[in-house]
Amino acid sequence: MSKNKMWWGLLIVWSTTTQAQSVLSLETILQHIEVSHPNLQQLDAKVKELDAYAEGARNWEAPKFGAGFFMTPYNYMMWSRKGALYHEGMSQGMGSFMVQGEQMIPNRKMLDAEERYMKSMSGMETAQKGMVRNMLFAEAKTAYYKWQVLEKKKKVLSESQSLLSYMIQSAEIRYKFNQEKLSSIYKAQAALSDLNRMKLMLDGDIRQQKVMLNTLMLKERTFDFYIDTLTTTSSFTNGLMALDTGIIGNRSDLRMIEQSLLISRNKKEIELQKLKPMYGVQYGHMFAFGNQWQFTLMGMVTIPFAKWSSRQIKANLKGLDYQRQTYVKQREGLANQILGNLADRWVMMETFQAQIDQYEKEQIPVLRKRYQSTLLAYEQNTDELFMVLDAWMELKMARMNQLDLVQQLLQTHVEYEKELEKR
Repeated sequence: MSKNKMWWGLLIVWSTTTQAQSVLSLETILQHIEVSHPNLQQLDAKVKELDAYAEGARNWEAPKFGAGFFMTPYNYMMWSRKGALYHEGMSQGMGSFMVQGEQMIPNRKMLDAEERYMKSMSGMETAQKGMVRNMLFAEAKTAYYKWQVLEKKKKVLSESQSLLSYMIQSAEIRYKFNQEKLSSIYKAQAALSDLNRMKLMLDGDIRQQKVMLNTLMLKERTFDFYIDTLTTTSSFTNGLMALDTGIIGNRSDLRMIEQSLLISRNKKEIELQKLKPMYGVQYGHMFAFGNQWQFTLMGMVTIPFAKWSSRQIKANLKGLDYQRQTYVKQREGLANQILGNLADRWVMMETFQAQIDQYEKEQIPVLRKRYQSTLLAYEQNTDELFMVLDAWMELKMARMNQLDLVQQLLQTHVEYEKELEKR
C-alpha cells in the first residue's frame, strides 16, 4: 500500500469516527433547523417576492397614444385643395391626420398609500414564518428531551442489570449448597431478560428521536450523533407567574392579526384616496390637408365622489371597518385563550414537579433503604431472594416512574414555551 493511500484511509476513518462521536446541543439543532429547513426558506422567498412586488407600487397609469384621420370627408378627392375647389368651391383641402397623446397624473398621496399597502403584505409572511419556526422548534425540543429521558432510563436499567446479575450469581452459589430455591433463580433470570427487552425498546425509541431530529435538520436519516444528556431541564420553580398580554406580545399569530389590522388600515387609506379627483392632460396635433396645422391641449379631471360613481368605494370603506372590528375581537379571543393555556400548563408543571420532588425526597430513599436492608438480610441468610427481588423491582419501578414524570414535565415545558413562542 502506498503512503498516499494509507493517509487517505486514515483520514476517512478519522472523519467517520469524528462524525459518529459528534455531540449536538439543543441550541445547535435549533440553529440547523432555522438555517436549512425548507419550510422556513420557502417563507423567506415569499417575503422577498412580496417586497419585489412592492417596488412597483408607485406606478403611474400607462400613457395613451393614438393616430388617425380627424374631421376628414369620405370623399378623398376633397382632401386636396384642387379637389375641394372643384367639388365645393372651397379654396383649401378638407380634413387632417391627427396624432394624440394622453397621460393621467396620479395623486401623490394615493401612490404613498399604495406603497405602504404593498410593503405591509410581506409582514404577514414574516409572521407566518415565526409560527412555522415555533412549531418546528417545539418538535425538535420534544424529540431532544425525550431522548435525554430515554438515556436516563437506560442508565437506570444498566444499574439494575448489574444489581440483578450480582443477585443471580449469589443465588446460584447458594443453590449449590441448598440455600436457595431454583424458582427464585428463574424469577431473577426472567427479570434480567425483561430488562434486556426494555433496553431494546428504549434503543428503538432513541433511534426514532434521532431520525426525527435528522429530518428536522435536513440531514441524512443515518447521520449518527449524540446529544447532551447532562443539561436536562427537569427543575421547575413553583409559584404562578404574572400572566398578562405583555408576555405574549411576541407571538407570531398575534403579530399576524396586528399585521392584518395594518393592512386593513392601509387598504382603507387607498379607498379614501380614490374619492379624490385625478388629473390628466391630453395633447393632439393635426396635420391638415391643404390647411394650416392645428393642435388641441386639454386638461382632464375625474369626479369619483359623485353619487353614482362612489357607491363601491363607500361600500368597501364600510366593509373594512367591520373587518377591523373582526380582527380586534379575534385578537382579544386569541390572547385570552393563550393566557388560559399558559396558566393550565403552569399548574401542570407545578403538579409534575411536586410529584418528582416527592419521589426524590421521600419514596425513592425509602425504597432504596428497603432494598439495601433486604439485600443485607439476604447476604446474612435471614431473608429470601424473592424478597430482595420485590424490593429491587419496587425501587426500579419508582425510578422509572419518576423519569416518566420528568418526561411529562419536559413535554409540558415545551408546550409552555410554544405558547410563549420562546426559543
